[in-house]
Amino acid sequence: MGPEKKRRLLRAGAVLGALALAGVLLLVFQPPCLVLTATGWYCAGCGGQRMVLSLLQGDVAGAFGQNPYLFFALPLLGAYLLAEGARYVWGKPPLYRRRWVMAALAAVLAAGLVFMVLRNLPGWEFLGPGR
Repeated sequence: MGPEKKRRLLRAGAVLGALALAGVLLLVFQPPCLVLTATGWYCAGCGGQRMVLSLLQGDVAGAFGQNPYLFFALPLLGAYLLAEGARYVWGKPPLYRRRWVMAALAAVLAAGLVFMVLRNLPGWEFLGPGR
């Protein structure tokens, strides 16, 4: 393994470690949602912390009930970030420069926006985070 590849591997490992630390800190301190506090509306991420805690306890159905959008979006985001990290380490061009990847990311973000609006409309309360 060459020195450039080692540097890339260390950088990717440092980013992965920082993301893991941020996730642990969010789970430990459980800060309140700023959107919910300011507006009274659920954002697309409301219930995400409880969803992750439910998954860590093995309650898949409960996790889905907390936030169905993040239940599917977080694994997709994780797979994308791992693929980008692997491509970076191997010196290949990033995926985000491809049109289909940008279209897929835009579709996931648009789905999150639609989810956020729907979960705040009357009659769609079942999309709100369970308590």
